[in-house]
Amino acid sequence: MPRPCAVRTRQLVRTALHFRTQVGYDRREGDEHMKDSSADRTTRVERLPASTCWELLQSAQLGRLAVDNADGAPDIFPVNYVAHEGALFIRTARDAKLLHIAQHPMVAFEVDGEVEGSHWSVVIRGRAERVTRDDEIRESGVRDLVSWSPTVKLFVIKVVANAVTGRRFPAHAGRADEPVAFEGDAAPAAAAEASPQARGERPAPIPHFSPRTGTNPVVPGSEPER
Repeated sequence: MPRPCAVRTRQLVRTALHFRTQVGYDRREGDEHMKDSSADRTTRVERLPASTCWELLQSAQLGRLAVDNADGAPDIFPVNYVAHEGALFIRTARDAKLLHIAQHPMVAFEVDGEVEGSHWSVVIRGRAERVTRDDEIRESGVRDLVSWSPTVKLFVIKVVANAVTGRRFPAHAGRADEPVAFEGDAAPAAAAEASPQARGERPAPIPHFSPRTGTNPVVPGSEPER
């Protein structure tokens, strides 16, 4: 018959081995969780503050000006630009852009690029107008702007930003998921409205209580329980 001391020793050894195995498993699970969290941080989309958006805008030269045509149809123009004091200045000829912004001044502007292994994109929404003052042309620096197009561009459009948004994400984070076709309406379903009461259906009766009699006035909160 084994002695109590030996039995106790074997129990302690088994407990220690079980504890070490469990700790090793938990540690491996924690390491995997940290790897997943690190991967999420390196692949997530970063929303850029306005100051960073303007820094990126000043580092680029070519963007896309989205406008509404005179007939209301959308159009887009690749343009060279310069950023100055919360606005964009764009060289233009006497062309369709001047006509479009005269009738539909609200426009959008997009520019994107890649820097240090990251893709970025900045979108501006604002109001476009023709620049009519020589001092504004001089101070904006648009005189030094060289257009990539050989067309003579003597006039300047100014886009005053109402909203600036930007995104940045790693260049290696692209995906190619299997596309699927839409089923039904892509818009969210409207909340169900209460069905109207059918004509001729008797409405629910209004509760009716007999008036109380007596000479003493009834004070709210002092009525006896029925």
